[in-house]
Amino acid sequence: MNSEPTQPFHIRSMEPGDKPAILDLARSLTAFFPEDVIPTIASGLDKNPVLTGELGDEIIGFLVYAVRDSQTAEIIWLGIKEEYHGLGLGSMMLETLERLLERKGIGKLIASTLSYTVKYKPFEKVRTFYYHRGFKSLGIQSNYYDDGIDRLILVKKI
Repeated sequence: MNSEPTQPFHIRSMEPGDKPAILDLARSLTAFFPEDVIPTIASGLDKNPVLTGELGDEIIGFLVYAVRDSQTAEIIWLGIKEEYHGLGLGSMMLETLERLLERKGIGKLIASTLSYTVKYKPFEKVRTFYYHRGFKSLGIQSNYYDDGIDRLILVKKI
């Protein structure tokens, strides 16, 4: 059962020493990030801006994104420690990103996830998360992740 955090949730930019804790968090989210994806996440941490979410001195959330052009950014990875799912912490991280992008004049945010054509319950939660935060379906890219595993592309005006 999810419980309310006892400390304030703090969002900041990733610092170099945060990478091991973020990768440990990603490894703990096995339903969302299989082990073979961890090296790709590690590489993304080195190449892209990252927001971290902390309770006390523990990193319990991360959001990796990329600015694609002067008007568009893309969420690459988003993870919240499983015991804190459903408490609004992912929404807080998304809102922080949107404010940051607005200040840069970026008005469109893209995200992608497993498509609804793939019957896998954890990603039903992911799709619901994005839809409830104003994202709309842009389309499906067939066989993106692997043979028969489609990607749903989502977009939101910010």
